[in-house]
Amino acid sequence: MHILDYLRDAEQNIHVDENSVARFEPRLDENSVRVEYRLVCSGTLFPRDFPGDWNRSDTARVLLSLPVELLVASRPYDSYPQELVLRFVVPLVSETDGKISHSYHPDQETASDVAALLTLLCRRLVTVAVKVREQHQSPALSPILEDFPVPAATVTRVSYWKPRPMDLLYSLHGVRVRSYHPPPQPFDTTGIITMLLSLPKSPIARAVLRAARLYALAMELIESQVEICYQLFISAVETMAGAVLKDWEPDPQSKISAKGNGWSKRKFKKFLLDNLDRGAIGREDDLFIVPQEFCPKDDQIEKALGKVYDIRSGATHAGRSYPASAAIGPSPSVPAKAIDAVVNLRPTFPPIGWFERVVNNAVCNYLRRELRAGTAPEGDRQ
Repeated sequence: MHILDYLRDAEQNIHVDENSVARFEPRLDENSVRVEYRLVCSGTLFPRDFPGDWNRSDTARVLLSLPVELLVASRPYDSYPQELVLRFVVPLVSETDGKISHSYHPDQETASDVAALLTLLCRRLVTVAVKVREQHQSPALSPILEDFPVPAATVTRVSYWKPRPMDLLYSLHGVRVRSYHPPPQPFDTTGIITMLLSLPKSPIARAVLRAARLYALAMELIESQVEICYQLFISAVETMAGAVLKDWEPDPQSKISAKGNGWSKRKFKKFLLDNLDRGAIGREDDLFIVPQEFCPKDDQIEKALGKVYDIRSGATHAGRSYPASAAIGPSPSVPAKAIDAVVNLRPTFPPIGWFERVVNNAVCNYLRRELRAGTAPEGDRQ
């Protein structure tokens, strides 16, 4: 997990000047490489605390200046999908596996992990599109090859959510336009810097990164592979719960009543319930389209999470399909079978749009509480 080494090293190279401004000076040696990647965001990110019209300011294009540089490249700013620039310096690393040893620059893995963490923290799908620049420091190369050519024009595979439609709603009061497109998302620059720099210090840093990877992959597939996404979201929670609740055990009576290995399910539910902001979950979502009729009420959440876990087990071990309501969220449409269940007052299975929100809310709440306790450089981090 080279991103953790990168973040750990980056903190040692942040200096606060006499004006209380934090400056990041990445360590360079003859084997290091400065790289630039283009990321694609399914939505619009903008600086949360920017004092002015971020859509018209080039200064607002700077989302992060440390521990990596993250800028908005799209013109106009809110083009969809939004194109981001990711720049960082990566060292040469050596790995040995038995009798085999090899050296390489782990920039692809680092860029992918940054995208995964941004997806989790911003709740917008961020994926790596292409590497566009590779600048070597080694004098052994020809001067013209120090800025090494990287193929970019022939890269065609870019993953992002499809643009969502707009509806015209007619009423006695006129016509109202309703957009299903994800609204612009404020980017918490200071908070994300603090969390990134604090991550390597956490005893569960590897678990957080593995969970972020699972969550990001689920978000990439959520429009087309709902059943796989459910598996990935549950695995992300299990990864976090296994690390956070490593030493937790249920009370003696619960141990006696448990049938088979019930602790994994209990840890899964406990992690989510302990870290969930029920007030936020109860409000209408601005990302996925889940009618309130399909969302579990506050007193039904624990039972709904148990149902989610049980259905996952049936799908994994017996090949069972998920109920129709599981697909609600990524699309404005609702399966007819799911509507039938509501009309006939039958319990509905939690939609993927609702469950994703629960997972993101619980994981991010835990990270904000635990990681932001770390020490971050003082001053203006822009």
